[in-house]
Amino acid sequence: MVHTQSRSTRLAILRAAVLGMTVLAAGATHAQTPISDVSSNPDGGDPSDPLAVTQCNGAPQLGVLYRNSESEPHLAVNPLNPENMIAGWHQDRWSSGGAQSLGAAYTTDGGVSWTQVVIPFTRCSGATRRSAGDYERGSDPWISFGPTGTAHYMALVTDKSVNENAMVTARSTDGGNTWSAPVAIARMPAQDPVLRSLFHDKNSLTADPFDERLVYATWTLFRTGITSLVFARSTNGGLTWSNPAPIATMGSGVGSSEKTIFRQGAQIVVLPDGTLINAFFRILLDDATGEVTNEQAILRSTDQGRHWTRLDTRVAPFESASAVDTERDIPVRDASGLPSIAVNPGTGRLYIAWQDRNANGAGLVGVFVASSNDGGLTWSAPVRVNQGTSDEVQAFLPIVAVNEQGTVGVLFYDFRNDVLGDAPLSTDVFLSLFTPELDFLGERPLTASSFDMRQMVITGTRGFFPGDYVGLARAGSDFVAAFTRSNNLGLPVVFPQNENGLFLDTHNRQDIVFVRETP
Repeated sequence: MVHTQSRSTRLAILRAAVLGMTVLAAGATHAQTPISDVSSNPDGGDPSDPLAVTQCNGAPQLGVLYRNSESEPHLAVNPLNPENMIAGWHQDRWSSGGAQSLGAAYTTDGGVSWTQVVIPFTRCSGATRRSAGDYERGSDPWISFGPTGTAHYMALVTDKSVNENAMVTARSTDGGNTWSAPVAIARMPAQDPVLRSLFHDKNSLTADPFDERLVYATWTLFRTGITSLVFARSTNGGLTWSNPAPIATMGSGVGSSEKTIFRQGAQIVVLPDGTLINAFFRILLDDATGEVTNEQAILRSTDQGRHWTRLDTRVAPFESASAVDTERDIPVRDASGLPSIAVNPGTGRLYIAWQDRNANGAGLVGVFVASSNDGGLTWSAPVRVNQGTSDEVQAFLPIVAVNEQGTVGVLFYDFRNDVLGDAPLSTDVFLSLFTPELDFLGERPLTASSFDMRQMVITGTRGFFPGDYVGLARAGSDFVAAFTRSNNLGLPVVFPQNENGLFLDTHNRQDIVFVRETP
């Protein structure tokens, strides 16, 4: 159930029951519980009028606003109290990118109930003029707890109307109940004719699990013809941040006729000895042959981010792919090439999961995971994650985590229960389990019943949008997940969306739900 300041617990329980969301997932120790609720963003006095609903943006907007629809959740567990978790997500997604605000909710009972809170990351969530959240839209929520229980929430905020954006963070010292005012790590001011060509994207944040003072942020910086991975850190628990600096640029990181022309999806984990591992995907161009290849790769830092290895370490080649509704030729905007990384905090063993078109001869998308037992210097051969079905079933959106016993869990979506020719695109979420050495142990369904992907929000021409990622974490020996599912309202969306105007879709198309799984 979901608690909000404006709705009673009884109403939240009733709403969940009506939607059929509070159902036991097979093998789970808790119900599939809704985290998100209907929108708390202002509606301008007329929730059916797109101009009224978008008054809070502070500038004219274009696209379809999916009010009451949530996507792209992230989830973090308090190391001092695993019953305390925080989730973040896109609240009221736009077809043209980003959301009206970024949602947040916390639980203190292990996910049985959730309380929503508002953080002023955007104007529509209460940011004041000239504050760090004085922006039209938000995206890319990422949450991490430090070793003493302080939570950090990072986001990308944007002004679509003037091509301005920033990376911002907020912190909570009481388990997610209250939050500091957001602070900016980096800004791209629209007024600067040089910096107008910059765009910050695809951020992540990691609180050092061994030092409460250290927090790390990394993302991709785009400039005309140039992309760089950048890094910033805080040495006072997220109160202030260093100036962002490039740690990998175009043409670097290989040391041969190949050169890196693109990197994205950076995520940092910390090994038991304090080494930072930054995982991402990269695109390589071989100047000698003209061949272009995709690879999962990492960078390492042994001095808490002051310096990084000059050359990338290859993890595995892959062929970038996304899921697709083959009957209607509509793509799913999913992880594509983005990696997910996790570390066993006791042994330091690393795991990276990703999507790959090389799943089968038909070129369909599948999910793979690889491991390293030497600090990321060498990597195992990739292991197929979606082993519960044939490789003719598309699998996508992988997220990896490791529980305290060392069991590896990889969450993913797939279409195994879809029936060709029927109305819905039946979609389910599963958790594959592996030994530390990646021997397959089996899989668990996280959805008790399928949901229809065709009723989810659309992102322009990029397709259905559950998120570029979803949430998976360990809570002791359990795995806890926050993921997006449609509410099966019987209202398929139109593709592609008309973005040459302002349109409003008020249907509660999709929500974020929570599941706990005990291996």
